[in-house]
Amino acid sequence: VDAEETVLEAARKMIQENQRYLVVLQGNEIRGVVDLYKVFRYTYSPGFRPQQTPIGELVDENIVLARPETSLEDALTIMVESNCDALPVVDEGLVGVVDIYGVLKAQPKARPKEKPVYMA
Repeated sequence: VDAEETVLEAARKMIQENQRYLVVLQGNEIRGVVDLYKVFRYTYSPGFRPQQTPIGELVDENIVLARPETSLEDALTIMVESNCDALPVVDEGLVGVVDIYGVLKAQPKARPKEKPVYMA
């Protein structure tokens, strides 16, 4: 998503595309990642104007990236050590995003053998 799009436009895109994270770009350069929680937290802060604020203002400038050859184990380690939930994957440009949920879903050993029982 372009850094100049408003927070409201970005939130709509995240909801429509069922995305927890958006990579924010300034031209072809990655500015950072914004998660849905941060978007909602700012949106409901007193005085915040999501229809006027560019999404680029919400990004963390400390960008951590992965490469296509980064293993899932390494991606998980990077996320834990960097305290981030998503990594943009880059080669010559943006390839995609790997997030903590995707890494955990891909770990067959981490899946329970039985369906969880939810208590009400």
